[in-house]
Amino acid sequence: MIRINLLPKKVRKEALKSDIALFLLLLVIALVTAAGIYFNNGREIIHLKTDVARTKQSITSMEKFYQEYLTLEKQKKEMSARIALIEKIKEGRALAARILYDLPSLVKDSIWIKRFKKDEDRFDLEGRALENESVSDFVEKLAKIPYAKNVELKSVEDVTDEGVLVKKFLVQGNMGL
Repeated sequence: MIRINLLPKKVRKEALKSDIALFLLLLVIALVTAAGIYFNNGREIIHLKTDVARTKQSITSMEKFYQEYLTLEKQKKEMSARIALIEKIKEGRALAARILYDLPSLVKDSIWIKRFKKDEDRFDLEGRALENESVSDFVEKLAKIPYAKNVELKSVEDVTDEGVLVKKFLVQGNMGL
C-alpha cells in the first residue's frame, strides 16, 4: 500500500498555528471573563457587608427605643390589672351598699341578724327568730332579691339566747350583679 499526502507541509503548519492562536485567544477570553466575574462578586460581597454593618448599627441605635417599648408594655399591663381590680372593688362596693339597704326591709320585728359574711360571690347569714314562719318568710323575701341567687336555708334549730327560747337559722347563697 502506498501513501500519498496531498496536502503540502506548509498548509499543515499554518493550520496548526491558527489553531494554537485560536486556543490562546479563547483562553485569554475565558481568563478575562473569570476575572471579571471574580471582581464583580468581590464588589458585591463588600456592598453586602456594608449593608449588614449599617443594619446592625441601626438595630443598635433602636435598641433603647425597644427597651422603652417593653417598659411601657409592662407598665400598661400593670395599669390594666390595677384598673380591673378597682372595677372589681367598685362592683363589690355597690353590692355591699345594696345589701345593707335591702336587708333591713326584709327583717320583721320577730327576726334579727347576728352575722352576715360575704366571700367573693358567696354569702352566709346567721340569725335568730321567734317563730319558724318568720324564718320562712325571710328566706322567701331574700330569694326574690334580684342579686341573690341559690338562696338556701341550711339549718334551723332551737337555742336559748339570754334565757329566751329562739330559732337559730343559717341561710347560704350566691350574690352578684
